[in-house]
Amino acid sequence: MKIKSTLIFGGIALLIAVILGALGAHYLRETLAYPALKIESWKTGVQYQQIHGIALILLAILQTQFPKLNLKTVSALFKTGIILFSGSIYILAINYSLAIDFLPKIFGPMTPLGGLFLIAGWLLFIINLLKAKFDNE
Repeated sequence: MKIKSTLIFGGIALLIAVILGALGAHYLRETLAYPALKIESWKTGVQYQQIHGIALILLAILQTQFPKLNLKTVSALFKTGIILFSGSIYILAINYSLAIDFLPKIFGPMTPLGGLFLIAGWLLFIINLLKAKFDNE
């Protein structure tokens, strides 16, 4: 795993999550009067992006403290999951205003696929921890 780029990706993910959280709360809900269901979907995308942005930063820190852990693939799964899961939710929510017919067909399947990437990342993280040998054991 490239520590610096993972930290930067995590930081950018969190920055964007804060901006999109504010956009959802103020612009989509108050200005455009989006339905509650679309706002809840948006919030879910923001929440998962925040959780996994923090997870990426923690992965990078763990990797520096425990170089024997192989967290490169976990990092890649989280990054891909953030983009597919949260990204597709944002696009599908925005499509409420755009009403582009083909967007749900393209981005709809990406949400569960992104979720699978996130789940696979956590599973691999646990497997790596179970296999790891720590000095203090």
